[in-house]
Amino acid sequence: MDTSKKSLGIFALTMINFAAIMNLRNLPLLSFYGLGMITFYLMAALFFFIPSALISAELASIFHEEGGLFLWVNRAIGSRTAFLCEWIGFITTVTALTTTIVFLTTSMMLTISPTLSQNKVFVCAAVVCSVWAATFLASRGTSFASKIITAASTTGTLLPIFLLVALGIHWGNSGHPIAMNLSTKTIVPDFSDFSNVSFLSGIMFAFAGIEMSAYYVNDVNNPRKTYPMAIFWSTFVILLVSLLGSLAIAVVVPANELRLEVGVMQAMAAMLESVHIGWLAPWLGFLILAGGISYVFAWIAGPVRGLYATRSTGFLPPFLQKTAKNGMPTAILYYQAAMVTLLAILFLFFPSVTLCFWIINVSAAIMILIMYACLFASGIILRYKMPDANRLYKVPCGNFGMILLGSLGIANVIFCIAASFYIPKEIQHTMIQSSFALAVLATTALLFLPPIIFIAISKPHWQMH
Repeated sequence: MDTSKKSLGIFALTMINFAAIMNLRNLPLLSFYGLGMITFYLMAALFFFIPSALISAELASIFHEEGGLFLWVNRAIGSRTAFLCEWIGFITTVTALTTTIVFLTTSMMLTISPTLSQNKVFVCAAVVCSVWAATFLASRGTSFASKIITAASTTGTLLPIFLLVALGIHWGNSGHPIAMNLSTKTIVPDFSDFSNVSFLSGIMFAFAGIEMSAYYVNDVNNPRKTYPMAIFWSTFVILLVSLLGSLAIAVVVPANELRLEVGVMQAMAAMLESVHIGWLAPWLGFLILAGGISYVFAWIAGPVRGLYATRSTGFLPPFLQKTAKNGMPTAILYYQAAMVTLLAILFLFFPSVTLCFWIINVSAAIMILIMYACLFASGIILRYKMPDANRLYKVPCGNFGMILLGSLGIANVIFCIAASFYIPKEIQHTMIQSSFALAVLATTALLFLPPIIFIAISKPHWQMH
């Protein structure tokens, strides 16, 4: 066996996971809970992060051809479910693009014009203009200066997180009032009321993407040892950075004043003002904007190509199979932009930007949790369907280990989906419970119904188109 290309070690895999998952946009989600976020982050690691990573690594080590989750679910459950999973991966990118642009717009405007950062028309227009501009560039096959994108991603994510944590520590040590409850009793949240834990689905969504590094398992030195260690360090680093970032926000911004879509900049602005460099806040906003733009351009085309590859199933309608001369699946690309536009328009019909931001986020979380349930089930099923397959990496403890990890993952998915339909207590003043549940259901249906319809009306010639 040629091992010359097996050059990835623990550090490289850890960095791949960090780049795939770490996003400033997610930090305010659990800041509402103060010290209780420690429990939520640990739950996310034990019941979602680690199971999805280890199961994905085993599946990736069985199948060496391209396809990832689509291929795994197709072999385990069938082409219809695999197509639905690929659609979910595509559509959650649509929601991520929407919420990322909202985060960027509101973060930048908070220090320039706070009124505009809460103006629904302005936010809607910013999302629509940004996504269509990015779509136009992507449709022309533009690489958009990959080195610049990489640099912007690094400075626009890592540097702000470092500043956030450092300034948060300074805030706590310099006698400023602490906005959160420091009682150790708050470490364990009240799980008897789903409205107390409704943000949990959001943190699961924030940790989605760990399976991406599994695609590299065949390039790893000694994967049986290296991959679990990389997952351990990835979990530790990502949880630590996320926890410190969220705690820094919770220390500075009271829960009743925190806005999900702009919480990072709320904390940054207050902390910079406390050290008499408040003038730096707008520039930091532009820095975050640069990092976010790199995210948008990095993700806008990838899932489009993944969905285009499902045309072999016969479920992707001909109108979505059209491509440009450069091979870019422009029909899906434009469909993606249209869906982002529809989600942006939703902001005009809700009482606040924060409420709509959360509804879109939680609807996407529900969908991606369904996708991960299929991943967990596929891991268990393929242990019995393909017992003799050569597994370069194998989940420890035999079939029992796989069943345990998969079952924990599926149970966590069910719990988080149920909690998703409860409005968080922190924003209950904006909408009644029944209306919130209906809005989440309607938004999820808007995103999820198209592939179900495509499967129901599919024709034999679609596969040959």
